[in-house]
Amino acid sequence: MATTHPLRISSTVAARKGIGFITTQAQEHPVTLTSHGKPVAVVMSAAERDEQRRLLREVELKVLSMAANLVADRSAMLTTDQAREKLFASD
Repeated sequence: MATTHPLRISSTVAARKGIGFITTQAQEHPVTLTSHGKPVAVVMSAAERDEQRRLLREVELKVLSMAANLVADRSAMLTTDQAREKLFASD
């Protein structure tokens, strides 16, 4: 998984360097392509994308579980801080 800072490169320079350069760089860190200084796309490794999707799915399931628990026990209302604490508590 990526551990270094993302590379930011203009689309023009990326086109000149070629897809091989971009894909090689993306194995190390996300590559942000820019146009006129503004980000237009990000290229990342498949492993990075898979890890981000896995983490997102994990958070989705935790939120759904908390919501189900709240519905099952309506008498237990949580403050925002309590909900955040439960969400980020390790199982």
